[in-house]
Amino acid sequence: MTLSKHPAASKRWIPAAGAVLAAGFLAGLPPSQLLSLEPEERTQFADLQNQLQNRQRINARAGQTHRPAALVPDSDRDPAEMVIRRASALLADLEPSLDQQSRLAIATQLAQLKARAEDTGLLDKVARYRLYQEACALRRKLAFENPLLDFDRLLFVKRVPGSYSHMSDQNYGWWSRPGGGLYILEGFKTDAPQLTCLTSHMPPGSFLRPDLSYDGKKILFAFCRFYPHVAGEPNKVDKTRLPEDAFYHLFEMNTDGSGLRQLTRGRYDDFDARYLPNGEIVFLSTRRGQFLQCGKASAMATWQQDALPDSYVRCGGNSARPVAVYTLHVLSPDRREVRAISAFENFEWTPSVAADGRILYARWDYVDRNNRAFISLWSTHPDGANPQLVYGNMTRSPQAVFEARAIPNSKKIIFTASAHHCVTGGSLVLLDGDRGNEGPAPLTRLTPEVCFPDSEGWPGSWYANPYPLSENYGLASWSHLPLRKEGDENHPKALGLYLYDAFGNRELIHRDALCSSMDPIPLRPRAKPAVITSTVDWDAPPEGCFLLLDVRQGLAGIKRGEVKSLRVVAVPPKTQPRQNHPRLGMTGDDPGKCVLGTVPVEPDGSAYFRAPSGWNVFFQALDAEGFAIQTMRTVTYVQPGQMITCIGCHESRQAAPPNLQALASRREPSKITLGPEGSWPLRFDRLVQPVLDQHCVSCHRPGSVDAAAAKINLTTSAAYDTLVAYGQPSLKDHVKQRYYEGRSWAGQGAARTSALLAYLRAEPRHQAIQLGGDSLNRLITWMDTCAQQQGSFSAEQEQHLREARSTLSSLLQEQAMP
Repeated sequence: MTLSKHPAASKRWIPAAGAVLAAGFLAGLPPSQLLSLEPEERTQFADLQNQLQNRQRINARAGQTHRPAALVPDSDRDPAEMVIRRASALLADLEPSLDQQSRLAIATQLAQLKARAEDTGLLDKVARYRLYQEACALRRKLAFENPLLDFDRLLFVKRVPGSYSHMSDQNYGWWSRPGGGLYILEGFKTDAPQLTCLTSHMPPGSFLRPDLSYDGKKILFAFCRFYPHVAGEPNKVDKTRLPEDAFYHLFEMNTDGSGLRQLTRGRYDDFDARYLPNGEIVFLSTRRGQFLQCGKASAMATWQQDALPDSYVRCGGNSARPVAVYTLHVLSPDRREVRAISAFENFEWTPSVAADGRILYARWDYVDRNNRAFISLWSTHPDGANPQLVYGNMTRSPQAVFEARAIPNSKKIIFTASAHHCVTGGSLVLLDGDRGNEGPAPLTRLTPEVCFPDSEGWPGSWYANPYPLSENYGLASWSHLPLRKEGDENHPKALGLYLYDAFGNRELIHRDALCSSMDPIPLRPRAKPAVITSTVDWDAPPEGCFLLLDVRQGLAGIKRGEVKSLRVVAVPPKTQPRQNHPRLGMTGDDPGKCVLGTVPVEPDGSAYFRAPSGWNVFFQALDAEGFAIQTMRTVTYVQPGQMITCIGCHESRQAAPPNLQALASRREPSKITLGPEGSWPLRFDRLVQPVLDQHCVSCHRPGSVDAAAAKINLTTSAAYDTLVAYGQPSLKDHVKQRYYEGRSWAGQGAARTSALLAYLRAEPRHQAIQLGGDSLNRLITWMDTCAQQQGSFSAEQEQHLREARSTLSSLLQEQAMP
């Protein structure tokens, strides 16, 4: 059997001319032989030639590569020798599972091919290419004898990628392009595979990532209808201007194509649905919207109202390209109730269900730090309880940890190392959580020839949609065409379906002439993951508790007892689609902020306190004067009736819990003590300006008798810009440095390192000014929340935040912290 005889390689598909003539090698073949070559032969050959040309770059990743055979040693002189060597590695790995006769036959043929390669001159292009063809055919025969391929049917999607190449925009119905459908491929290991379309009766549109039920009888998928005018609509913020079915909605059908039913409706994008072992469905949706408090009530409001407003990314967009946030939601077993199980204020991606029942998903964290790199891997229980970092909260490369899946019979996870400014795609990587949760140490590369997009360059070929069969083998989509950056449309037919292995081999399963083939899933029953018992009471009052065992865990150099309290800061969603509109602070990406208040920390470093459920919050560890010692650069949330326990502040995820009999756990949970006026909602003119008016403006104003003081204008119109620019380091310096570093450092909070506060405390002319008590607390609170001008995105949101104070009154102490 040869590649050219395998029907799965579509004869209609024609690769780019540059791929055909890579390195000029194929140009030396006789015209008659060039015409007889199958496109896949030429594409694979060109990819191997590219690896040879870039062997130094690929081999530089040797220390992080899962199997050395995937590298390109100096002994490889051409694609024929690469295929022979990698096929030999494949044989060595599969040898125990092969029958003796097959093993000996393949080993003999490989030895013969290797001997011929040594005897055939490199300049004999016809003979060398014939060797390549024969080696590929033998490798293919061997690959399909893998016992892990104990299925004969594949479910997959044909799809034209959306017209806007971005990790967020790829999932909006308004950028969809028509073409494709839901398909089943039978007999993919034979010479006569059969292809069946399950959705030919549906209107032209776009299909997104399917899922198969555990018994192998039902299929979940997302679909939106295509309307030519929708992409050009200049005001997509007003969703009533768009057809309801132009948004992605969830559908379910039987695997024979019968029983099609639509599960969701409304002008919200619903997609990436996954069956949960308890009968529910987890999915991503823009139904998160502008709610301050997310949960059952917020999601059910979208069930009743067709077009509630979206929330938006903080770093870009406009009315023609609103970048609407989508997060995790769950449908009940009867499909009549929907709940938001995540309160996160930014994006979440590509959920999957691990063997232990957790949901693995990616999320984009840039609270008070730059927006580019921090798209990390998280897990949560199916009820939204216990959101936990799995990998990459401080890691810059890869930029995005997408499409994570647990590997059968392994503790490791596979994911696609993807980029910010393009669709999902890149290099396939294994993650070993036992080796850490940050940086390169936990990672090994399955496909070292593909760089991490953007952070390491832009690859000429790329992978997506991995479905692991083991640590060494799996199904995936692969493109021979470059990954298109934001602003460029992706090629309609870039991706095909492949069997890959960790030794550098890749076998075509199916490729279409017109559009991409994606998301392969074996069509068979599969083991149901464990069911995690829910700890959430959705009908309880909308509050929960946090228990911190020892705040010093993770805070290097901080003495026991130095942390006296925690500041609790809420992060409301963005309500405007344009970047830096309105201006909140100094970076253009500033999050909304609302200081809920403070809670006490016990002498042993523990804290136990009540908090509203479904609110995004982060914490700051404070000293006796209220200065921030450390600040979270992400957010968390608690569900109704739930208690979240954490070990410490920025502690290692591999750390064992300290004293489980924390002092705080022996008492009733604390209420949150309200902060100063102007901190909820955050407003410079109400938080800081009153201090300036009382103590400073009499001298620091235009026309003051003190000419030197008059140069520092602290009147209402100029005070903000004056204060953030004052001193070395200025507040602007501090905020920008932390923004680009992407993290905070223990003991180096903005107020603690403020040149302004240091000057006021040391300069003799200001010693008579009593900046203690409420005045000092106001300045510290403002500085340590990144010195923003305001913390809400609209007058309406500010009013909602004010109203929330009375709604949450049972959780709050009314007196302000002195």
